[in-house]
Amino acid sequence: MTKNSIFNSRMLFFLCILAVSLLTGCRTVPITGRKQLIMTTSEYENGLGATAYSEYKAKYPPSSNAEYNQALANCGSAIAKVSGESSFQWQFTVLETNIENAFCLPGGKVAVYSGIMKRMRNEAELAFVVGHEVGHAIARHGGEKLTRSTLISLGGLLVSFGVGDDAALIYGIGSSLGVQLPFSRHNESEADRIGLLLMARAGYDPRASVQFWTRFSKGAKSSTVGNLLSTHPCDEKRIANMNALMGEALAEYRKCKNKRGFGMTFTHGN
Repeated sequence: MTKNSIFNSRMLFFLCILAVSLLTGCRTVPITGRKQLIMTTSEYENGLGATAYSEYKAKYPPSSNAEYNQALANCGSAIAKVSGESSFQWQFTVLETNIENAFCLPGGKVAVYSGIMKRMRNEAELAFVVGHEVGHAIARHGGEKLTRSTLISLGGLLVSFGVGDDAALIYGIGSSLGVQLPFSRHNESEADRIGLLLMARAGYDPRASVQFWTRFSKGAKSSTVGNLLSTHPCDEKRIANMNALMGEALAEYRKCKNKRGFGMTFTHGN
């Protein structure tokens, strides 16, 4: 068999995989309505999430701060109820570490590090962070990323076999800058939108999101190159996007019967 015939056979195989994926993997993201392609199953993703969650909890001890734990229990429960996701086995944990971050793994496994809790003034600011992370989970951004990486890897193998390693290197750089990073920024923006609407539907004043992010990002320095290669939108754009969505979020907040406003005010001081 000649090199061209082998390449053509592999190309046909790749196109068959892609066709099947397009037919069976199309999904609509809750709340935003965006169409997405996911080749993994939610059961597989949730299994990965449960395993990773156990590893994180083994690495970092649970926080003993009663205020933080109560606030997360309050807003976590409220957001889970309005998430529209009934198949998740929700868990909410504050982990003791100075890292300023939070995450929601597939299956509804939420963790907030005490480091970022110290930067918050009230429960509503926490609700935005939790809503954003829950947004990633219900939009299945993890499965989408796995699918994207798989398809890009398959494409790289075909390019390498068909036209050589130099072209494959150019393909790899181009796919990272042209596909993976911009798509990741879009996922972050989508999670912001979902988070705003979830916190509002849960009864938290969505204006707390802008207050938190403005304060959290204050003084942060980022170069043009840094923003270009970042998977997150730059702070100015992110805040502008939040303000642009605020009318929609406030409309949801006004419809909520059980308004919590800014919720619990933290006593750690800011």
